[in-house]
Amino acid sequence: MECLDYCQKHTVVLGCGNILFGDDGFGPDVADYLNRNYKIPPDRGVYNLGLSTRGFIFNILLSDTRPKRIVVVDAVSYDNRTPGELFDVPLDSLTREKVDDFSFHQGPTSNLLKELRDLAGVDIVIVACQPESIPKEMTRGLSEPLKKALPQAAEMIYNKYIKFAVHPEKTVVNGRN
Repeated sequence: MECLDYCQKHTVVLGCGNILFGDDGFGPDVADYLNRNYKIPPDRGVYNLGLSTRGFIFNILLSDTRPKRIVVVDAVSYDNRTPGELFDVPLDSLTREKVDDFSFHQGPTSNLLKELRDLAGVDIVIVACQPESIPKEMTRGLSEPLKKALPQAAEMIYNKYIKFAVHPEKTVVNGRN
């Protein structure tokens, strides 16, 4: 398969979710915030995927060249969490069953992420934020707790996964650089 630009990045950050359903738009909003407010090194990529996560991950899986790390950012509901709370989600805790939606955290997208990790050695990180609510009807915009969490999430992701670019080793010839 043709090597796509994002497959050649060391690290890709994927903002996932539906901006038309309130707090479900957290991942895309984090991606947009990072791209607007931070300098992204050339060997890193930050993408607002919205609902197109599955195809993006599938392209990476089929590519001959893959990122070393994929950081998925999304709103994920867990019991006993406070709205706006940021936390990591272990990949193996996600459901493996096929569900007909576009969420990364349900099969088959979670299965593709597991294949990337298990078969291709890609480090998969899932950064989640506890939503206050996901409306049943289209309602654009994050709740107040997630608005407050957005810059915190961006800062943490930038410092932990984006800030330090990978530089090729300098070649030494005859004792000189």
